[in-house]
Amino acid sequence: MPQQEVSRNWLPSLGLVMALHVAVWWGMTHFKDDTTRPVPLPVIDVALLPPPEPPRVEPPQPRPEPPRPQPQRQPERPPTPLPVLRTSAPDAPVMAAAPLEEVKPPPPPPVAAPRPVAEAALEPPRYNAAYLSNPPPAYPLSARRRAIEGTALIHAEVSAEGLCLRAELKKSSGAEALDQAALEAVRKWRFIPARRGSQTVAAWVEVPITFKLDN
Repeated sequence: MPQQEVSRNWLPSLGLVMALHVAVWWGMTHFKDDTTRPVPLPVIDVALLPPPEPPRVEPPQPRPEPPRPQPQRQPERPPTPLPVLRTSAPDAPVMAAAPLEEVKPPPPPPVAAPRPVAEAALEPPRYNAAYLSNPPPAYPLSARRRAIEGTALIHAEVSAEGLCLRAELKKSSGAEALDQAALEAVRKWRFIPARRGSQTVAAWVEVPITFKLDN
């Protein structure tokens, strides 16, 4: 009894498995035939053609010039003699015409010379104004120790602005140390510039420098 019950229970399961296998086999055979394979697309080769060459334009050939007609040379003719004109008296001598006298223009009237303008007097430069504050030259110590005195005359060129442009020794004091001290002092001085009328001008001036010891 127990074996028969087991065989009864197994038979439906076996039948179900067999049915499933049959269904799978039927589906695979039918669906396999229905599927369509993809058709590959045709391959198209594309090649670029070179552009056509431009047409050649030949330059126009120059036309030959027509031959120029050569001028015909005319035969030379002898010169025609000029007619001779005669006066009523053929034997009378020919008188040459007198040359015309050249007419000279009259001389221009004399021009009066301009009168010379009187030039304004020159006012020389000045160096002794109190407001200039020109310091006296330094007395050299060597000349002071030896009690050397003297006067040096300096020739100075003063600009229109009142500055000393150059200083030259015109007359020596007898001692070189005193002359150099006088030149150095004048070169640093300020002056009242020279005047010609209302205008300041450059001019020369003589400056005496005296060295004297005080007792």
